[in-house]
Amino acid sequence: MDTEKFWNPVLETMPRENLEKLQLKKFKRTMKYAIDHSPFYQRKYEEAGVTPEDIKTLEDVRRVPLVDKSDFKLAQKDKDPPPFGELLGVPLEEVMSFSHTSGTTGTPVYLPDTAESFEDWKESWCYCLYGMGFRNTDIVFMPFPYNVYLGFWLGHLSAQKLGCTVVPGGGLDTRGRIRTMQEVEATATMCTPTYGFHMAKVAHEMGLDLAKDLKVSKMLVMGEPVSPETKQELERQWGADVYEHIGTGESCAWAASCTEKRGMHVLEHLFLLEVLDRETVSKPVAPGEEGIGVITTFGRRSFPCVRFNLWDIMTINEEPCPCGRTSKMIDSVQGRADMVLKLRGVLFSPASIEEIIGTKFPEIAEYEIVATRSGTREDLLVKAEPSPSVSESSHSDIKSRLIEEIKFKTNLSFDVEFVSTNSLPRYEIKSRRFKDLRGK
Repeated sequence: MDTEKFWNPVLETMPRENLEKLQLKKFKRTMKYAIDHSPFYQRKYEEAGVTPEDIKTLEDVRRVPLVDKSDFKLAQKDKDPPPFGELLGVPLEEVMSFSHTSGTTGTPVYLPDTAESFEDWKESWCYCLYGMGFRNTDIVFMPFPYNVYLGFWLGHLSAQKLGCTVVPGGGLDTRGRIRTMQEVEATATMCTPTYGFHMAKVAHEMGLDLAKDLKVSKMLVMGEPVSPETKQELERQWGADVYEHIGTGESCAWAASCTEKRGMHVLEHLFLLEVLDRETVSKPVAPGEEGIGVITTFGRRSFPCVRFNLWDIMTINEEPCPCGRTSKMIDSVQGRADMVLKLRGVLFSPASIEEIIGTKFPEIAEYEIVATRSGTREDLLVKAEPSPSVSESSHSDIKSRLIEEIKFKTNLSFDVEFVSTNSLPRYEIKSRRFKDLRGK
């Protein structure tokens, strides 16, 4: 076995039987810690009438009640100690880092970290990055603004822990970031898929071909669903291997693709992932069947996260990977169940339009999806901002093609409206392009 492929070859290649025993032991320990240190979990489990002693097998884990982001928000709202409330798992004086979730679904969840739990974060990221081939010879450019959203901070600090040279690009605009990547001869970067496409468009306006004029050979994309088509198009435009990772502020980074790129390995020695049926979120689904992801974090005592409903729609893959890791893999994440909604009686995910425009319409620099209601009629509109190089005479053709592609992909008829250059917001972290104004 080539142990150079693994951050920790013992844990990453552990036989399944031993791995599941380890998971059961860690789950019981995590559950007991949550009861002993968090009023929220103590009350939750008392009401459910379940104790760690009741968990004798991994199947018994399903006796433990689920929690989700709305539970966490209520456990923090107007609760002591502010702002962490009843979720804080350590004395307040041990907290050395404050951050919060991205707030994609509204009010963010506030996240406390101690020096120990911060290392837990970094360690999970190191497994992810090392599996993608990040090494101490890499120059990693970070094209994002540093703020209280912790995601890319962890990418920065974990790449440093691997020994990479990390170049922060927070204070630069997109053109400045591209020029800096050229100057430092960056070999790797991390960003959202949306921003990866945006950088490619700006590079084209600068007269550059990222695949030829930069030395980036690997790219980690995160924060948004990534279809195979999106990944292939990013790889074509950048001339780099594109990898994925999954994580949340509540749970840390818990899965990532390896250099085989056959799916995302779950870090099962650090987390317990369940993929449950979409109807009741109570029964495990078969490999290849869509389900809802539920995650338990075994570390990070400062913020216990036990059976957290991610609301992400995903499929599990139990086929062995040629890389030698024994963990289960996530085939794909199709989006969030709570972001799949009905438009004109048809189930719709905004990610479907994001994929169409990102992979097939380089002429569109930015866009917004708007749903409104007029009486009983629902009006569906894509606002499209053309790239500066696109002539007005070509708008009609682009509009026709886009309407046709959306109809084919979603079975819904959208109108398309072109708007002026730089009139729509840009997103460097998580995009929020869908505006549901039907209730306004």
